[in-house]
Amino acid sequence: MSKRFFLCGIMQESNSFNPTPATDADFAYTRREGEAVLRGEVGGAAQGMVDTLLSRGYDVTAGVVMKAKSGGPVAHEVVDEFLKRNLALLRGNTWDGVVVSLHGAMLTDVSEDACGDILTAIREAVGETAVVTASCDLHANVTERMLCAADHICGYQTYPHLDFYEVGCRAATLAARAVEGESLVTVRAAVPMMAPAHAYTTNTPALKAVMDRGHALVSGGDIADFSVFQVQPWLNVAKLASTVLVTAATEEQAAAVASELVNAAFALREVLQGEPLMTIEEVIQTARANTTGKPVVLVDSADSPNAGATGDTATVIEALLPYRDELYAAASVDDVPAVEKAFALGVGGKGDFTLGATVAPKLSTPVTVPDCTVVSLHSGEFRMQGPASRGEWRDMGKTAVLAAGKLRIVVNSHSCYQGDVQFYRGFGVEPMLQDLIAVKACTSLRAGYEPISAAICNAATPGAAGVVLKALPFDRLPKPFYPFEEITESDITPPRRHR
Repeated sequence: MSKRFFLCGIMQESNSFNPTPATDADFAYTRREGEAVLRGEVGGAAQGMVDTLLSRGYDVTAGVVMKAKSGGPVAHEVVDEFLKRNLALLRGNTWDGVVVSLHGAMLTDVSEDACGDILTAIREAVGETAVVTASCDLHANVTERMLCAADHICGYQTYPHLDFYEVGCRAATLAARAVEGESLVTVRAAVPMMAPAHAYTTNTPALKAVMDRGHALVSGGDIADFSVFQVQPWLNVAKLASTVLVTAATEEQAAAVASELVNAAFALREVLQGEPLMTIEEVIQTARANTTGKPVVLVDSADSPNAGATGDTATVIEALLPYRDELYAAASVDDVPAVEKAFALGVGGKGDFTLGATVAPKLSTPVTVPDCTVVSLHSGEFRMQGPASRGEWRDMGKTAVLAAGKLRIVVNSHSCYQGDVQFYRGFGVEPMLQDLIAVKACTSLRAGYEPISAAICNAATPGAAGVVLKALPFDRLPKPFYPFEEITESDITPPRRHR
């Protein structure tokens, strides 16, 4: 008799400092259910799960799979409705396994551990014998509660994230192996630290060495799987840590490797904080001196929508105004009133525009840009170039492109995925023809921009995803917690099995 699996998922990365809650409407664009999931309409980790389980000949039932862009904490009724619809399918049936696609850093307006809530509710519905496995982002906050409910959790192993699909395959494979009777044990080790997301990648030597070690141990058959989670650094919660998970045949094998990897992560705590930031003016001067013919990229990571920021700061635009007749430059801002004004003026219309600080006025100030021309108006959709999420569509809402001299300003109703090169190209602004291009992203932009840019410069800018962590209003973190306090090896939570 074929093994029976249930599949569902809800993904959103929350930022405690974004004042705008994520509502049901934020998930509507990507919500799929039942046969639509099995037909391949979901992409990412959930798609990897579907394909892996079906390829093994299992009987798969799909519940709700939904995703929203990063932002403020989710309205709790969204999670309640997600669970209501999925639990109705889970209860009263016998399941061999459940696979769940999560982000791992999702908060609600009443819960600091929404993913723990979800996995606990699923475990209670299916009982103790079913195998429950989840996939998460590399920036997940993997709590003990999550692992008391789930047998195994897999995280992305790349940053910039290039393995959305593959992590689903890994999670489903572990579930299948466990359901077929293989002995698999997952342990968790944790270190109380965080690092700004712009400051590291899995391609640079420090973190790459840790990842390479894990991959070598999997290839050699020492362990079945590993994940090194660098926790999302804009979670102001009481239970928080960067974690290492290792899955192996025995608890002793898993614990030995987890201990090695978590100590390696601890040793990188200073390196992962990154180099000093450049001022916006320093980046502009770098662009003015650049003679390569390629653009200089100004990384405005503090206002990255992918990191849950509001996308509405216009500080970079203000700094570029004195150079509007000299530098070919492109920047963006979320500003619904400005979009509506541009649509009212129409293409070719002219006027002064006040931009920014319409979503989170406490985080930045508005900027007046005189003598703008409306260059183009758009529905807001563009198709991702990738490599991650290649071919998928994104919707920015009504969008206008303004010209202020040689400066082009893309004004969205709401934004996300700005790290993809097609964010600008999709609205008629060619990055390769700019002297300077401002990108509101942390590290995701590097996959697309490094091959075409003269330099990628991390800039000091305001926003809910601020990179100077000590300047943000954290008040709930555990203590000690690095970089706010120094930590030692004694602060590491040793490897432990929770199920």
